[in-house]
Amino acid sequence: SSGINAEYGVGVFVVIFTTSLGFMLGSLQTLELTEERAQLTDKLNQVELELFEAERQIVHCDAELGHKMRAVDEDQRPRTIFVITPTYTRPTQLAELTLLAQALNHVPFLHWIVVEFTKTSLVRDFLSTTNVPYTHLDSEGEMKGFTEGVNACHGLRNRALDHLAGKYHNATGVIIFANLDRTYSSALFEKIRNVERIGIWKTVFADEQFTCEPLKFVLPIPKYALNLGSVGFSTDLLKTNLRFPLDISDTDGVSLFIEQFMSKPGDLRVMSCHDQLVWYTPIF
Repeated sequence: SSGINAEYGVGVFVVIFTTSLGFMLGSLQTLELTEERAQLTDKLNQVELELFEAERQIVHCDAELGHKMRAVDEDQRPRTIFVITPTYTRPTQLAELTLLAQALNHVPFLHWIVVEFTKTSLVRDFLSTTNVPYTHLDSEGEMKGFTEGVNACHGLRNRALDHLAGKYHNATGVIIFANLDRTYSSALFEKIRNVERIGIWKTVFADEQFTCEPLKFVLPIPKYALNLGSVGFSTDLLKTNLRFPLDISDTDGVSLFIEQFMSKPGDLRVMSCHDQLVWYTPIF
C-alpha cells in the first residue's frame, strides 16, 4: 500500500507540475503576444502619423501647384472680346442676329452684349439657343419717348458701356460695336484680340474708307472718318466717362471716341489694311 501511495503521490506531482508548467508557458506566450501586439500597435501608430504628415504635405503641394497654375492661366489667358450690338424690332432682325451669332459662335473668350429698348421674347429665345456667352440688356426706360433726330442706338451702346464699366471695370480685352447690318468674318476677332489702345480695319462696301502708308481717310470729315464696324477699343475705355452723344451719327461718334481716347498718335493702329473681314450688308 505504501508503494501505491508513493506512485499515487508521484502521479499527482507530475500532473500538478505539468499543469503549472503549461500555465507558465501559456502566461509567457500571452506576455510575449501582448508585447508583440504593443510593438505592432506602436509601429502602426507611427505609420499612421507618417501617412498623415505625407497627406498633409501632398495637400499643401496641390494647393501651391494649383495657385501657380492659376497664375499661369491668368497670364496666358487670351484677352476677352466684348461685342456690343444694339437691336430693335424689324422684319430682318432675326436673320441679322443669326448671321452675327454664326460668326461669333466659335470665337473663344468672347462676350456678346445685346441691347434692346425693351427686352423681347424673340431676342431672348434666340440668344438662349446660341453657344455664345451673352448678356441681354434693355434701355431701362432711358430711351422711352426719344424724339426724331436722336441716334437711339447710341443710347443703347451707352447702356452697354455702363453695364461693362460696372461689372467688368478691370477686365483686359477689346470692345467693338457690331451693328446687325454688317457681316463679320470669324477671322476678324483673333486679329483684333490684342488691340492695345485703338485698332482699325476696313469695312468693305462702306463709304468710310482709308488708305495705308501713310494712313489717310477718304472722307474729308469727320477727323477720323471710319465706319462703326471698323474700330476696336481696349477695355481701358471703361475707365473713362466716354459715351456717345445722342445727336450725332455713328461715324461722328467713332471719330469723337478716337479723338478723346487717343493720347498719342501711336495709339491708333491699323490691324488690317487689305484683308476683307467686315462687310456693310444692309438687307433692306
